Amino acid sequence: MGAGRLWVRAAAVTVTIAVNVLAQVISALTGDYGPRPQGIGWAVVFVAVALDYVVCAVIAWRAIRSAAPGWLMVGAAFFWAAGAWYPLTRDIGWLWPLVEGVTDLWAVLVGILVLTYPGGHLVSRFDRVVAYTLSGAFLVRFLGILLFSSPPPGDCGCVANPYAILPSPDADYWLGVAWRIVGVVLLLTVAGRLAVRWVTSSLPARRVSFVMPLALLLWCYGTVQDSVSFALGWDSGWLQFVPPIAIALIPPSFVGGVFYARGLRSRVADLVIVARDKVDRALWESSLARTLHDHSLRVFWWDEHRRAYRTSAGDAVPDGDRPERPGRSTMAIDSDQGPIALIEHDVALGQDDRLLDAVSSALLLSVDNDRLRGRLEQTIQELRESRLRIVEEGYLARRRLERDLHDGSQQQLVSLAIGLRIAATKAGAAGETELVGDLEKASAQLADALRELRELARGIHPTVLTDGDLRSALEELAQRSVVPVEVRVEPAERLPEVVEETIYYCVSECLANAAKHAGARTCSVLVARDGDAVTVTVKDDGRGGARVEPGGGLEGLRDRVETVGGHVEVRSVAGLGTIVELVLPAQVAEGSRP
Repeated sequence: MGAGRLWVRAAAVTVTIAVNVLAQVISALTGDYGPRPQGIGWAVVFVAVALDYVVCAVIAWRAIRSAAPGWLMVGAAFFWAAGAWYPLTRDIGWLWPLVEGVTDLWAVLVGILVLTYPGGHLVSRFDRVVAYTLSGAFLVRFLGILLFSSPPPGDCGCVANPYAILPSPDADYWLGVAWRIVGVVLLLTVAGRLAVRWVTSSLPARRVSFVMPLALLLWCYGTVQDSVSFALGWDSGWLQFVPPIAIALIPPSFVGGVFYARGLRSRVADLVIVARDKVDRALWESSLARTLHDHSLRVFWWDEHRRAYRTSAGDAVPDGDRPERPGRSTMAIDSDQGPIALIEHDVALGQDDRLLDAVSSALLLSVDNDRLRGRLEQTIQELRESRLRIVEEGYLARRRLERDLHDGSQQQLVSLAIGLRIAATKAGAAGETELVGDLEKASAQLADALRELRELARGIHPTVLTDGDLRSALEELAQRSVVPVEVRVEPAERLPEVVEETIYYCVSECLANAAKHAGARTCSVLVARDGDAVTVTVKDDGRGGARVEPGGGLEGLRDRVETVGGHVEVRSVAGLGTIVELVLPAQVAEGSRP
């Protein structure tokens, strides 16, 4: 807000308060109240009503986007003082007709204020017609007082009206009667209009409480009471306080409704939490309808494939059921990627643009989160599949290398060993003792090389998995272990080769750790099938305290298992041994077995 605008509002508030307080002070000092009720009680009520409007105006300026309601409240409070200033200006000929003419202008401003509830502006044609009629009636009375009112000086204690063209001593009375009749009719119309809205509308800001309709009904009563008192000279006694109390209830009701709507906008943000996991369309629609108290609210979702809107249940929207029902309005939710949804709601919701903005933002945020989550899940799945393809390609490459070593290099070395033994036999028969020694030495070196090559081939790919099965491979590991190992493999069917190879190397790593680091005396290996998962449990009775550390063997084991879509759990307590549990999918990918 600009500094100039702030100063203008501050000056208007100050002048309004001063005008009302000063009117009561001068009336008390001079004892001149005219036809108004007298006494300290009335003075307090009079000033309290003005302060009520001024305070609510300041709040409205801060809480409502439109500045009109605040100015209407300040204007009503300012002209509220005209009734007190009129008796004090009766000796000033050019002034008292003007002051008398605007004594009821506050009622016009309050009526327009009620019509602008809660958005701060006139929305319907009916509201504008009522506002124009009320303003026109006031203007007729104002001009009638200026041009015709000329009460006898003995009755009003005032000087002659200098503006009167056709002076009439009864003009003021009949203008007052006509104004009150029109005022009562229009007030009852406004009250009925607001009551209908309050009962039938689904907008929570219109259902904030019963205070606004109650205030209008009390004001209607007060207007009728004032009209009867004016026409018949009836003394209403303590009932004279009912109209100002009713009038004082209107601005707090207006501001209360606005703050309720603001709280409602904050509740709309909860819709994002409701749909944080996924935009469940049926849940989103029901939650939005419950939040806005509009149980007939409907959401139509854009189907990109069919290029049409569909219901939350996924059904097509029939041509006869398009979102064009009477009394309904439609809000389109779009993003930079195209349409998202249509929200069909009560037409009254369209008066609160901030609420609609909150709904739109909440849905856009939920949809964007859902899209980002979908992309992230797709990326993770693609990464998982890529890692699996790399593992499978590595498996196939190691298997080919093992076969090449077995069928090529190993076979040649075996043939060479046989040739050396034959040569050594021939040399021995020929009596070449020294040559025999050299050949036997070469044969021993060749046997060591062949043994190392076989160990290398086994490390590249366990041949026993190819020639046998997982049970045989694990039993071979148990036989090679320096720690006694009990092996039990329950599933009889073969698993995908990449899974079997992963189990083989993980068990090998666990047995090596149990022997080298844990100082275990015994170990056990259990492989069990549970539906679409295989559980491998390796247990030892070593010193325990094992942890998954960066760069350690257990971390490599975990990475290997997670690559095929499994997970690892390590439970190790110092002095109680270690349990490593692997859970792997029984089916990794289609065609994983070459």
